[in-house]
Amino acid sequence: MTLPRVRPPRRTMALAVLLAAVAMSPAYGTPSSQVPVGPRAIGMGGAFSAIADDVSALFWNPAGLVGVGHQEFAVSHANLFGTGNRDDLASFVLPLSPRLATATDWYHSGFDDGELGFSENRLTLGAAFKVRPRLWLGTGAKFLTRATSLDGLSMASGRGLGLDVGLLASPTDRWRLAVVEQDLTGTKVRSSGGVENAYARNLRFGTAFTQPRVGTAAFDVDDRWHVGLEATPHALIALRLGAEQDWGGIEGVTWSMGLGLKAGPARVDWARGVPPMLDATDHFSIALEFNFNPAQVRIEKVQSDELYASLYKSYARDAFGTVQLRNLQDRPLAMRVGVLIPELMTAPSIQDVTLRPGAVSELPLTAVLDEAVLGQRGDRPIQVQVTASYQSKRLVRRESGATRTFAYGSGAINWGEGMAQAAAFVTPRDPAVDELARQAGRLALALENNPFGNRNVAFAAAITDALADLGLAYVPDPTNPFATISATPHAVDTIHYPFQTLDRLSGDCDDTTVLMASLLGNLGVNTRFVDVPGHIFLLVDTGLHERNRSALGVDSTLMTIVEKRVWIPVETTSLAQGFARAWRDGADEIAAAAAADSVRTFDVTRAQERYEPATLPGERRIRVLDEARFGARLRAEAKAISSLREEYFTTRFGAGTRELEATAEALEEVARVEFEGGDLEGARARLVGALSNAPQSTSVHNNLGVVLAAMDSLDSADESWRAALALGRLDPGIALNRGIVRWARGDSAGALPMLADAIARAGGRAAACRLIGLSPEDSPDAAAGHSSEQLTLAGRIRNLLSQAQIAGHAGIDKARVSNRPLGSEPGPSNVPARDVSKYLYWDD
Repeated sequence: MTLPRVRPPRRTMALAVLLAAVAMSPAYGTPSSQVPVGPRAIGMGGAFSAIADDVSALFWNPAGLVGVGHQEFAVSHANLFGTGNRDDLASFVLPLSPRLATATDWYHSGFDDGELGFSENRLTLGAAFKVRPRLWLGTGAKFLTRATSLDGLSMASGRGLGLDVGLLASPTDRWRLAVVEQDLTGTKVRSSGGVENAYARNLRFGTAFTQPRVGTAAFDVDDRWHVGLEATPHALIALRLGAEQDWGGIEGVTWSMGLGLKAGPARVDWARGVPPMLDATDHFSIALEFNFNPAQVRIEKVQSDELYASLYKSYARDAFGTVQLRNLQDRPLAMRVGVLIPELMTAPSIQDVTLRPGAVSELPLTAVLDEAVLGQRGDRPIQVQVTASYQSKRLVRRESGATRTFAYGSGAINWGEGMAQAAAFVTPRDPAVDELARQAGRLALALENNPFGNRNVAFAAAITDALADLGLAYVPDPTNPFATISATPHAVDTIHYPFQTLDRLSGDCDDTTVLMASLLGNLGVNTRFVDVPGHIFLLVDTGLHERNRSALGVDSTLMTIVEKRVWIPVETTSLAQGFARAWRDGADEIAAAAAADSVRTFDVTRAQERYEPATLPGERRIRVLDEARFGARLRAEAKAISSLREEYFTTRFGAGTRELEATAEALEEVARVEFEGGDLEGARARLVGALSNAPQSTSVHNNLGVVLAAMDSLDSADESWRAALALGRLDPGIALNRGIVRWARGDSAGALPMLADAIARAGGRAAACRLIGLSPEDSPDAAAGHSSEQLTLAGRIRNLLSQAQIAGHAGIDKARVSNRPLGSEPGPSNVPARDVSKYLYWDD
């Protein structure tokens, strides 16, 4: 406001001059004759037309109304220059859509000391529209009344109309430009005394730059220059400083400062303007922000599958439903999506997403359910609630949606979603499972000379016979038999947890399968579910590579090869009849289903990466074996398995193992069975006997070296391999054996040339790996940058072969290799030969 340059000696005289200048003198109308409003803008020196992002935008630049983004109501008050002239404003902004907003304000200024009275009232209605994503247009129409009185008598009164127009552009997210035409045609007051020019036309330009989490700098220009700063050291605090002055500089600079505080939806602002020749003016305002503004996002649809308590951990990773969100804005919108199931969760699960402009995005629903869900009794309907929250200018806006679905209690499963789900019921660490597995495993290991010939087979036999000894019975579900319900789409079945089956000592095929898998898992034995039409049973990992399948010493029909490993089938409905019968019955099931090409298997350990098991709450009954009775049963089982082997050798070689003719080929095969079964002395004796019949056999010499290496007779092993090579057959596998054992003894320098030669003869590193039963892929441990101590033995050998291949390509001889560092190769290893022997080449 332009005011006289002389301080009035008395308050009444000052008011008379002020009112005459602003209200009644048409000759004094200047571009800055309107009293500025809004403590925030005043605190920034009036440099606000390019900011205009609160309710005061109707005065400073009506185009900014469309960017407020929420309802806002504010009242402000000031005592102008300490003269008693009250300056009050009440304003309200109402967004109608993301592209359209309206606002209104009522301004009152007045003074009455009993002698002289003045009042001005101004009602403004405005609207703003988003023309383009970064260009806004706004306008405000004013209705103005003014009146003066002297000694209570009306001296003059009038009314008039005015119009403001503004443009606001945002070339970047941080930079804004503005053009405002206030009082486009001049705002005139018509009274009985004539027409008075209340507000003259004022053209204003502005710019502002915002640095997130720092603040905003702004500059405006009309008949004065205006500069302002707003710092935001905290989201709830704003500090402001401003200055303005006429271009001619006749007056000094008007300084201003301000402070803003925010608490929830309320905001309090204060500003002080300090003109050069008048008293300072304090401006105060209180604003309330509301969330009833038009949504920027719409939740179109929420969909949810039915939920199963026993699979609750998988829902944190795998989607159980979707939500469709429509972004109503023409710009990307960052938001936070929350999912809450009140019956199953105490806190929502949150994910941060960004929606594309003007598009519908379909997002997966995931949630971290409470562990207490396992204690849910029975099935019940639930509500899935979805919230989408986003920043709407200075407020957080939330949209909500929900859908109804059903939650099934613990134990429920829908077989239509896949057999792999059953892995969630395999609980090796359950106390009841742990105790029984430990008893059976300990007694199996106590048997002399491992009569089962394979550690995993021994454990499978021990677990099977333990359940048989306890009296576990296969009892089909009379109401929902597995064969029927597993073939019915969307039919919900029930699996009993292993501790429940042990408590009841009965169950159908799915109950007994997950029980058996849990007990074997406790002993470190991998298993696979076998899915054949209408039935589920188990495959047990023997720990053998497919190239070593003969080590089982049984007919190939009793084994299954999956992913190059040897597995044996166990029919869990035959557990009561002992391991040998369960093994045979499982093999028959596999053969029958394979004929129809209808066998599918699922690795339990791998499936548990998705369907993580959880221990169900409840009391446990610990089952205790009668050791004497169980031991007798297990020894009888070992004889039954020996009979299987006798049958195999008789069929294959025409006689049992004891009457087997001492042909080199037969003795080698028997030695392989004994070697894999841990009977190293027996394997050595067989191979020594084979050498007496076939002293020129390189395979017998090589294989005897493997057995001797496993027995820690490394010098003797190397002599056998030298003898094999001396026979003239340059088998790369023999050179691999020599190099690996030399490395295991700590002689890396001597090992590399041997291994480099073997790799070259084998046709490359991948072929060399296959010779010793390793996959040629690089060790994941090495790829992760782990130290040599952290690498698995298989990974260390892979690295060793990689170093040897590099050395071979570089043409490094033995002498040079012994004097150069090996980089990532483990270096002197001193690995026990028994551990390395499983990666030595056996010549079949």
